[in-house]
Amino acid sequence: MKKKILSLLLVFMMCISVLAGCSLWERNDKNYFEATVATITYEDGSVDKISKRELITAFNSYGYNYVQNYGMEMEEAVKQTVESIVEKYLTIKDVKDKCKANGEDLFNDREKSYLWDVTFDAVYSNLKTYLENYKESSGDETDETKNSSVFKDYETKIESLEKDESGNWVSRKKSSEIKVKDTYTVHKDENGDYDFEYYDTTTKKYPYQEKMFENIFKMTEEKAWQVAYNKYVSDIKENYSYKKLKGDEWFKFEINRVYEILRDNYIAEKYEDLYNTANQGISSTTANDILKAYSKRVRADYTNYVSHGNISAFESSILSSVKDVDYIVGSQDNPNAGRYFYIAPIKINVEGLSELKTQRDNKEISVEQYNIEVQKLFDKNKNLVSVRNSETGEVESKTSVNALYSEILANVRGSEQNKVEKYRKYFYLYNDEDTYKGADYNAVFGVDANGKAITPEGYSADEIKNAIETLYDNGNAQVGDFSEVVQTEDGFYIFFFAGKVENLFSVTDSDFDATINKDNILALAKTKINVFSSKTLLDVLFDELDANNFSVFQTMDMNNLRSKTKSIKIHKENIKDLYK
Repeated sequence: MKKKILSLLLVFMMCISVLAGCSLWERNDKNYFEATVATITYEDGSVDKISKRELITAFNSYGYNYVQNYGMEMEEAVKQTVESIVEKYLTIKDVKDKCKANGEDLFNDREKSYLWDVTFDAVYSNLKTYLENYKESSGDETDETKNSSVFKDYETKIESLEKDESGNWVSRKKSSEIKVKDTYTVHKDENGDYDFEYYDTTTKKYPYQEKMFENIFKMTEEKAWQVAYNKYVSDIKENYSYKKLKGDEWFKFEINRVYEILRDNYIAEKYEDLYNTANQGISSTTANDILKAYSKRVRADYTNYVSHGNISAFESSILSSVKDVDYIVGSQDNPNAGRYFYIAPIKINVEGLSELKTQRDNKEISVEQYNIEVQKLFDKNKNLVSVRNSETGEVESKTSVNALYSEILANVRGSEQNKVEKYRKYFYLYNDEDTYKGADYNAVFGVDANGKAITPEGYSADEIKNAIETLYDNGNAQVGDFSEVVQTEDGFYIFFFAGKVENLFSVTDSDFDATINKDNILALAKTKINVFSSKTLLDVLFDELDANNFSVFQTMDMNNLRSKTKSIKIHKENIKDLYK
């Protein structure tokens, strides 16, 4: 079952990089890549064929996980990847058939515009990667877009909790996970809607594929973009050398290739949407399931950390990955247990520092000279704090460390919630450390029984430990408190106290079981896992269980989809060279 579920979870993942499919096998001729590895014949007489190129791309995109993470032999992993692609085709066919039966177009005008836009964005992103590689190799500075610097709050998938006819608490999912069909802006011009697949019989062209190519090609008027474009085309030619294309046809082929991947991924999303609609959004995951799962996780941690006395393992786990810890060891369990809390750190990098460290370590400069140069760098970098745009995440100006701290000091005031919302702006837009931006949880720090700081990896400097101890203030810290500017040999830091890490329920032994009632459900629903986000502990548990339950549904439904075929033939002779 684990292998089956993994297959279903990964079935629609496809890499849109032109390099996908080329890291494991060297051959590059038409007959080899266009060989058929599977044939699906449907009851209506239609046929889908899966090529070796698609299999290799899929394996390099996700199939290798079968080997690396699930211990499959190469032969089994390749065959499982073929099965995953088969299931993708069955699902896409089912969506198309349902739309046809309902008298609906596969895509409405909004969806066509959306698919045009995401295709353009994906191709542009690929091209920009080539541009950045060129600038890096030529010594030019790159304009970095840090999307992680743009705050996006979590949207719960739970619309309501209610009792069913049997008295069980059930979760009603939001009516549709796909909002594109109802909300996306329609693009039009003199030719009509932005339909990537529209063919003009008069000009014998695809006008919106041409429009996308023209929009991208305009960028190549600049030398750097031209170099990037040429390198991109060169890689396309190398990966598809058996195709007889000329000039602009190569890049138009690439645009079409990316579109087909993204189109199929979107159709796959519609499959879940159709399922949810048919079931009025009622999730197969009940609140009872959630409380049982949570209790089981708490019991497991209590047994491991408390009953078995693995206090050091607990400390290591909570500092490195608090999301995997469901019971917090406290003084009631062990008198030497530490106290743990969330910290939202702002880090300001010091440009040129790593180069100086390398020179010091290679003994190119003395320690004394290093200390002198470091101080010069810190003095200089006090005025080089990056300020990012709240919509794009791109660096658009600079400020000073002192100015930033003064602004935080003046604005992060008032109620706890006001402090959180005010500080969040600085946390995202002035922070050179991306690790905890947009993450479910903030960093976890602590103090031991003697009040000495316990810090995660990367925060072991004495200056940081002293700042954390001062901020914690013997347990008197409140959400919204923050440290002074801390200078270490790695840069400048500001630390924000984001709440204590505590157990939700009082647990006395390894038989803990959260009673199934509305109060306990609401307790999960009110417990935010990060002060900057709306995501709750209920959301965490629901998302995990609902994904698994949907995969189980797919497993059952896939048998139904397979029954609608006349035959599914795997051409073993065309895949065996991939694992032998």
